[in-house]
Amino acid sequence: MKKEKAEKIKLPMSLTKRLVLTLLCIAAVAFVIYFLYYVIHYTAYKEYKKYLTSYEYEEGTEFKAVRESKTSVEGMVLVAENDYLKLYTDTKTANVAVYDKRDGSITYACPTNADEDTVAKTANKNYLKSQMIVGYYNSDVKYNTLDTYSQCVKKGQFTYESVKNGIRYNYTIGDTSTTKEGAEKIYFEIPLEYRLVEDGIEVSIPSGKIVEHGGASVSRIQLLRYFGAASDKETGYTVVPNASGSIIYFNNGKASADSYSQYVYDIDPLIANYNTLENTNAARLPIFGICREDRSILASVEDGASLANITSVVSGKFNNYNFTYPTFVLRNVDNLRMFGNAKTDVYVLEKDIYDVNLRMRYTFLANDSTGYSGVANYYRNRLIKEGVLTLNGESGDIPFYYDVIAGVKETAHFLGVSYLHVFSMTDFDEAEEMAKYFSEKGIANQVMNIQGWFNGGYYNNMPDDIDVINKLGGRKGLVSLDKTLSELGGKLFADVAVNKVSFAATDFNYTAESSRYYGAGYVAAFGLVDPTTLRNTTGLGYYENRYDILSPRYLPRYINGFTKDLKKLDINGVSLRDLGSTLSSDKKRTNIIDREQALDVTLAQFNKLTEAGKQMMVNEANAYAFAYASDVTNVPLNGNNYFIIDEDIPLYQMILHGCIDYSSTLLNFEDTDNMDTVILELIETGTSPHYVFTEEESNLMKETGLNRFYATTFKTWSDEALATYSRVNEALKYVNGAEMVEHEILDKGVRRVTYSNGVKIYINYNKDAVTADGLKIDGMSYRLEGVR
Repeated sequence: MKKEKAEKIKLPMSLTKRLVLTLLCIAAVAFVIYFLYYVIHYTAYKEYKKYLTSYEYEEGTEFKAVRESKTSVEGMVLVAENDYLKLYTDTKTANVAVYDKRDGSITYACPTNADEDTVAKTANKNYLKSQMIVGYYNSDVKYNTLDTYSQCVKKGQFTYESVKNGIRYNYTIGDTSTTKEGAEKIYFEIPLEYRLVEDGIEVSIPSGKIVEHGGASVSRIQLLRYFGAASDKETGYTVVPNASGSIIYFNNGKASADSYSQYVYDIDPLIANYNTLENTNAARLPIFGICREDRSILASVEDGASLANITSVVSGKFNNYNFTYPTFVLRNVDNLRMFGNAKTDVYVLEKDIYDVNLRMRYTFLANDSTGYSGVANYYRNRLIKEGVLTLNGESGDIPFYYDVIAGVKETAHFLGVSYLHVFSMTDFDEAEEMAKYFSEKGIANQVMNIQGWFNGGYYNNMPDDIDVINKLGGRKGLVSLDKTLSELGGKLFADVAVNKVSFAATDFNYTAESSRYYGAGYVAAFGLVDPTTLRNTTGLGYYENRYDILSPRYLPRYINGFTKDLKKLDINGVSLRDLGSTLSSDKKRTNIIDREQALDVTLAQFNKLTEAGKQMMVNEANAYAFAYASDVTNVPLNGNNYFIIDEDIPLYQMILHGCIDYSSTLLNFEDTDNMDTVILELIETGTSPHYVFTEEESNLMKETGLNRFYATTFKTWSDEALATYSRVNEALKYVNGAEMVEHEILDKGVRRVTYSNGVKIYINYNKDAVTADGLKIDGMSYRLEGVR
């Protein structure tokens, strides 16, 4: 009996063990399946690598100067010559000069009279004689700099050799001796190349050939800091890509102000500060200009633009010169915070240097292309010649741009559990009625950007497929909307975000697919700016406002899926909310993707989207997106209000006008009292107005992540939008499709804009009437001349 009782007790234990073992087996199988999926889907996914580009390194030969009967630059020998220019060098100082045959002018890489500078101290005099200033970190991650004059040329630590149409200097910068234990001290081997090209020279540093010694690591290089520098006795200005564009007059008396400094294509989000101290617009153009009264130089970053920062300094700050130059960032440092305490921060330096052929081009503009207008004209014409831009040949009414917010996420509750669902602020039928209303009011050229139309609304889920929201009207309703706009003479664009992935997005693996910081390996997460802390990582109560940055590694996967479905969707075009404006690296230690590599990947995705046969509207387009854009939205009308800036100019607009249509930022949120000025700015810059609408009252979004769109109700804003468009179009319809060939600052508050069709527009921002060219322009108004 005892034995039977014991067996009865063991039986349930056996079943429990079997159940546990079964569950463990299932869990193990599930883990193995997920592990294999993870490895195949994420770890082994390397499609991006096939889009990465490389460069060729030209082997040098023994340098032999070109013989000539008479030199054009005293103390230098001729390196190369073409129809326009001569390239000279002094092999004792490594200085170079360009002689322009067209006007006899000479431009030096470094001023030849640095020792006579009355402002510069010893260090800055050394800088004046240097072709490069190298910033580096030592083995203890402490930052310092070396200049090529005192740490190389003065010591005779350089060689030179010929390359095609130019010369390469091989610098050994630093202390080449060893310590008493025989260890190397810090020094670097860096090649610097000059090549003559048509009406300019190209200057390059093949960073893959940089050799580092003494445990030090190159971080950044200031290249040709004083090329074309203007003395404090000269008249002119520097052109900088400050948002719309700006000029800084030589010797403007602002030596105590911060120098102008902006990253090209904005700062990499992974090296930006979490605190936003001021709202600024990015530098979208990889160019700057040095303009004297009689001649101008256009400087353009040809390779490495995404790693470049452009700095402009006025005389009196460091020396007697006004100078502008690029700094290339080749390696970054990140901080690893221990125990949440800033005092325990450990700084971690990226292991490898970015392998990029850093390449600048300095173009010497002919006498008929001087000033900032000449800079813009030359650059636009060059982009046209290269096939980046195309004259659109349009005429008549300018476009009227408007966004329509369709599907919006909001928090709902079920049985006490919160979740996000999508509700309609404007369905496709209602959007059609908006288009018809504008058409009835006389707007023939309208451009609608429908936002929140698919995959979960405004903050869309990952776009690897397209699921048009049914409650808005579904795929059929979207196609009908597109057809209606086309019949009315307008265009429809469907908006998509891909680089900034909302926390509310589904089908996205934040852990695997987000870009990461180098130091602690954290996911790069951002959001809106908290007005109390100024940190740009908050959702302000709505987590859909927070977002991660998609790693460039996985961008091809999502564009592949989106393009496949887009081809099947019968609509005019797609609006790219962030593909042409957000460019981020991925610092994941096991697989770093630098910004230049990210740019390679991004351009490949633009090419894929082109294959879909749709037009592309690009929001806040960086210059690399110009080749793909039919329209550009949210173009700033002014430059950032830096104290060193003297005048704002429409540099960005001058390059695009006549090639790509573009719009302003949203005007719903402009101060009503300032609208007269804004309208004049739209006319001055050739910019089309831009609004955003919803059919429903905008207060319905106050409990959503879009509560910042507080003034969108169509019935409230449509008439004001019509009035603004009518006032702007009345002026710009005469120049639509023409090139903006000249912009001039005639006097305080007075501008003259000339177009390729002969039309001139005078703008007066003053309250009182003024006279220009014998013509009266009323206060706060404009005047057209040359209209046929």
